Amino acid sequence: MIVEILLLLIAVIILIFIIKLLPSWKSPKSISGLVVNAVSGIVLLLATDFFNLTTIPTNFVTVLVCAIGGVPGSLILIVLNLLQLYP
Repeated sequence: MIVEILLLLIAVIILIFIIKLLPSWKSPKSISGLVVNAVSGIVLLLATDFFNLTTIPTNFVTVLVCAIGGVPGSLILIVLNLLQLYP
């Protein structure tokens, strides 16, 4: 339970960092970039699970971390799983 909370906090920090890097938050291009990043993160998680590269359980917390954190959030989950620090 503690690990999931820490992962969610890391994902929120990544999202805040990405928003700070965007030139203007209110433009449709920035919002679509965030959506593409979130979908890409979820697809990356599902692809690694489909090809049996990782043993990350696909549950609410992992999908939420990938949606909030995007590709960097997915990569953090994958690296933690490969190092066997996250089931």
